[in-house]
Amino acid sequence: MIGKNNWNNGKARILVVDDDKTVATTLRDYLAEQGYEVATAFSGEEAIVQAAVFSPDLLVSDICMGALNGVETATAITAMSPDCRVLFLSGVSSMYDVMSTAPKRLVYSFMSKSVHPLDLLNAIAYMLPDISAIHDPAAMALDRETHPSSAIKLRLVETGLMLSQA
Repeated sequence: MIGKNNWNNGKARILVVDDDKTVATTLRDYLAEQGYEVATAFSGEEAIVQAAVFSPDLLVSDICMGALNGVETATAITAMSPDCRVLFLSGVSSMYDVMSTAPKRLVYSFMSKSVHPLDLLNAIAYMLPDISAIHDPAAMALDRETHPSSAIKLRLVETGLMLSQA
């Protein structure tokens, strides 16, 4: 079993899984810019291997992926690491789809794509309440009024993760 609160210098570990490499790397870059330690995987199978090495505190996963979907991936990872929390992001699946396929023991949150970056950070902060406010990227973003860098903001819009605010 992977240990609880593996935070390196106050940084929670987030594993981002999406079969769309652009989406996964954009989320990785954005969350890293916000102060999280982030790893990526591009399939459910790769995510399970990565989770064994990376020990995530939070799994952020797409639902509709190849042979192993996000719910199956989350089920396997949380069996290996019961303290890992799960946030599903999907532009196709609904909360009902997740509820009808997820095992009852799986505790998760769900957000539809497109999502505002601060809503994403707030969801993550809610799911990782053990982080002190001083290390909370959502609180720091509000305090500093920081927003994604221009390049990352453009990638968030282009991938459909964020609605254009023009």
